Amino acid sequence: MASSSFISLLTSKLSSKSKVLGDPTSPDFVASMARWSNLGVKTPFAIVQPATGEDVIKTVREALNAGVPFVPASGGHSPWSTIGKEGIVVDLALYKGVEVYPQRRLATVKGGTLMKDLQSVLHPHKQFTAVGNGSTVGVIPYYLGGGINTPFIGFACKNIVSAKFINAQGELIDVSETENPELLWGIRGAGQFLGLVTELTIKTYPYSILGNDNGQRMCGTYIFLPTQLDAVCSALRKIAESSQYVSSGHCMIVQAPPDMKQQVLLVAPQIFCSAEEAAVFFQPLIEIGPVQQALVPSTFEKHSDHLDWICAEGDFKRFNQIGLPSWSTENFKRLAELHAELIASCPDAVRTGYTLEWHTPCKAERQMKSSFGHENVDCWLNLLSWYTDAANHELVRSMDQKAQAAMRAGTQQDDFISYTNTTREDPLEYRYKEADRIEGLKKLKKEFDPTGVFTKELL
Repeated sequence: MASSSFISLLTSKLSSKSKVLGDPTSPDFVASMARWSNLGVKTPFAIVQPATGEDVIKTVREALNAGVPFVPASGGHSPWSTIGKEGIVVDLALYKGVEVYPQRRLATVKGGTLMKDLQSVLHPHKQFTAVGNGSTVGVIPYYLGGGINTPFIGFACKNIVSAKFINAQGELIDVSETENPELLWGIRGAGQFLGLVTELTIKTYPYSILGNDNGQRMCGTYIFLPTQLDAVCSALRKIAESSQYVSSGHCMIVQAPPDMKQQVLLVAPQIFCSAEEAAVFFQPLIEIGPVQQALVPSTFEKHSDHLDWICAEGDFKRFNQIGLPSWSTENFKRLAELHAELIASCPDAVRTGYTLEWHTPCKAERQMKSSFGHENVDCWLNLLSWYTDAANHELVRSMDQKAQAAMRAGTQQDDFISYTNTTREDPLEYRYKEADRIEGLKKLKKEFDPTGVFTKELL
């Protein structure tokens, strides 16, 4: 079917509030095309913005009937939410919203809902749930891919209660512990490979679990010079391994603003306790003598506000995340050297940051009925490469790979861990541990998406 005929057909099928965009110069098309990263971005022949769940189903069915390939988009952070002129993007930006059931401690999230939307809606109910570190990240993709450990309640995927799921035949399937429970297991960690999830119901929790009634935590910012690296790592090891309080945080290797000429260690810990207790707990860092420091309260609804600068759209950004078995000071030193080497050889990548993220041991039950398989990982390497010149693609990519290798030094290859929401290049064995788990996912793929309508992963 010709692209113009398909656009006309779909326009006639969808509700009046939906949009079928076929003019790449129109403001709506241009706005929808905006991505967190321009790396690998392609232009489809149309962008469809369904307004209702039924519109999403109709879009998928018509695309299947016409043999038109498609990809979903929710927030625009995914490097896989793009397709060329042979296909369409199903942009869920108009189909969004959160319904909260505070007495049942549940919330239902629709397709294009972003992290900030979820946080803002839950806050008046004094409830929280697992959320990411970017306000404009799509909630559903984050949950499907596992999420990062929240010490009080575990990984995001663990907190999925039920889902609305479109399979490769365009059928809407209800998924829960009682309806298609085997598919629920797969959705919790690999749902993006099995079909299109239009809606999730997730668990929520009262702020009282955090030790206060407003979702407050204390957030520190401590900036050190590279010469203080050994002392910083020693202090952070004590903080990360302490069971006195629940804490998490990032130790970032970045170039310091405003002139971006000085490499620094930016340590950003978070802790759930009073300001006085936090000041005492972070004393090992303070004693080192940071060149700049701050300790401020923040509430759940503002969880990601401090990272809004990272959510800027455009340029070329590559984000990779690998799990680490433990904290290695020697490996981290090598990481700092590689960061300095990158900036020296490619000044265009000056906004690149290499980050070690830690979480104190999870207080929630570790065992998950999920396909995710990384519930015991509390330490992650986050690599954010950020540049503007396409000529630097290969250089930046090679340095990214060197950084991963440096932090994996001393780890057996069988124990390598890659976060599946940031890579589809690494072997399945890195992304989903244990042969039984991989076989289970492949079985689900054959049942619900045997020809790879949604992705070719797991086939």
